[in-house]
Amino acid sequence: MDAWLQVLSTLAAAVIGGVIAPQITQARERRAARALVRERIADVESLRWLEDPYLEYKRALAALEAAALIARVPRDVVQRYMQAADAARSVMEEAPGAGPNGEDVSFMPDGPETLAHAKSLDQLSAALWHPWLARLSGISRRLRK
Repeated sequence: MDAWLQVLSTLAAAVIGGVIAPQITQARERRAARALVRERIADVESLRWLEDPYLEYKRALAALEAAALIARVPRDVVQRYMQAADAARSVMEEAPGAGPNGEDVSFMPDGPETLAHAKSLDQLSAALWHPWLARLSGISRRLRK
């Protein structure tokens, strides 16, 4: 009986040392990676307007995708956001002289692109705040297909 107890305690220590401890110690790095994704989203949102150069906008999207990959954000959520941001940028309109000082302004009219962008941004934010729930919902979506 003592041999089995020793084997079980050794096995439990191995599980704790090999599985649980890295999850706890890597939590800070995962939070920092998710925070970087939030910063990249802010970059994309600030460059999404028509006044900003398209190449800078595309670079911001690529940086967002890279940061999301490192943070292990579900790819389908990130892709959906990137497509919705592109669609929202494509329907923006210019309003010459409509700014407070008479400058030209771009705005996004209400429409399906605006709603899709808002919904995809909400999903991406939820995936960053609750990464385990996002992974579980992604698995359940794939199983239903």
